[in-house]
Amino acid sequence: MNTFERFESRTTISATLEMQTALSVGSRASLEPTGTDLPVIKDQKGVPFVPGSSIKGVVRSEMERVLRSLDRESTKLWACDPFGEFDKQCVSSDDKDDINKAVGMLIEKKQMKNEESEAERSKRIWDASCTVCRLFGSPWLASRLAFKDASLKNRQDLADVTSVRDGVGIDRDRGAAKDGLKYDFEVVSPGAEFNIEILAENVESWEIGLLLSVLRPWQEGYLPIGGKSSRGPGWGKLTKISIERIEKKDLLDYLLGAKTEPVPWETFVQSLRGHLSQGGAKNA
Repeated sequence: MNTFERFESRTTISATLEMQTALSVGSRASLEPTGTDLPVIKDQKGVPFVPGSSIKGVVRSEMERVLRSLDRESTKLWACDPFGEFDKQCVSSDDKDDINKAVGMLIEKKQMKNEESEAERSKRIWDASCTVCRLFGSPWLASRLAFKDASLKNRQDLADVTSVRDGVGIDRDRGAAKDGLKYDFEVVSPGAEFNIEILAENVESWEIGLLLSVLRPWQEGYLPIGGKSSRGPGWGKLTKISIERIEKKDLLDYLLGAKTEPVPWETFVQSLRGHLSQGGAKNA
């Protein structure tokens, strides 16, 4: 099953991440003599940003946590454990042997026996994959979600874009500071706002509803991002969410310059409710 062979839909989710506390998204150690031990990651102009990989990791982890808390039999939604036993993973050990063999054939530039066998193998991988891997990707499936790097949008409103804080390593046996383990780290100042953009390619409406539902805690400020969140940094709210969707039937008009209108959040959530009421697996 090739989920990108044809254009079916493209959904764009745009939002603003308003940081209520500082943000620690570290880069490699500074090479400057007076630099901090853990600087904030910045673009070529020296402006902090949040890597798309960091955003994707937070959202994927939250979706996995949510789906593992639900009843798989009734919802037909589930998340695998890629580091657990084979019965908790998407693809069985036998499937993995077949997949690795197929990959080896492609590397050697040998063609499959026929197109039907390749299609059947793709379908088997898709059927065996969990809800999360189908959306976010796996070693055998390409991700249908793309997370752009989040740029800082209100640099001019911040008195200090970044600041440096002190940290110290703790000796857990003594419960006190450990000698020689003092360090400092850079953070983006509270009040910073970042542009969040997620692109969903050929993702069904109910799957968008699932993604939006998982983003709900972030709207309420309960989903931290970055490092050191247990000690303060990383807490913010997702605001000003806007959703645009282009269906296959509207593709030509879009390519010819037609404007796209925002779609209400409730449209996708209602689609998820309908999917769940029908047993989930029917359209999965």
